[in-house]
Amino acid sequence: MNDGDLARLRRCAERIRARVDRALDDLGSAQAEIVRLLAQAQRPLRRADVVQVQPPLLRVLEQNRGFVQGVGLALDDGHLSDAPRWMEWWRSEDDEPARFVRHHLDPEHSHFYDYVSNDWFALPRRTMRPAVVGPFVDFAGTNEHTITLAVPVIHDDGFVDVLGADVAVECVERLLIESSSRAPHAVLLNEHDRVVASTSARWWSGTLLRGDAGAEWSEEIDLGGELRWRLVATPR
Repeated sequence: MNDGDLARLRRCAERIRARVDRALDDLGSAQAEIVRLLAQAQRPLRRADVVQVQPPLLRVLEQNRGFVQGVGLALDDGHLSDAPRWMEWWRSEDDEPARFVRHHLDPEHSHFYDYVSNDWFALPRRTMRPAVVGPFVDFAGTNEHTITLAVPVIHDDGFVDVLGADVAVECVERLLIESSSRAPHAVLLNEHDRVVASTSARWWSGTLLRGDAGAEWSEEIDLGGELRWRLVATPR
């Protein structure tokens, strides 16, 4: 790899991190507003009270059109008095109006979505820090390979909800391709060596690399920040 290729790869990594950081910053701003809004509601908190968080959710969607397809608040177990769990989740693709996404939260339902056990909910709740989780197949929503950006929503009463934003892998892949033109083939890997996105048909999103696959990398760049990802270059 020559110096020009390395510089292009670094710029690509910086651009991806900047785009993810921007979405996380928007989630952070919405998180602060959600804490304030729900603090003003009467106790015990009820499902009807959660409706008031729609404006900050829809604002995050609007701020991140073309990158984020879904945004929502997943409530902590027991946070609501009239529902064991609740997801106030909204989705918008392209320029379509946002629509509410209903999830099956009844444990007796054949398509029960146990979001509390999912990493995108459990990780930020446990660490009290933002998390970037995926790629995974969103069987509860789009059935697409998805990445979820998530931040904890910490309330004074001890409950910890999670605010999340869904990003389709194809959006990350598009950003990768646009940012790495004229550079060597690039593969974006998460912390588990699973392919997030790639500019090569050889490396599919969701593929878990094993063995000595890393021997082919000619360069590796850690994206840093909340992203435990790295961008690697492969021979063309």
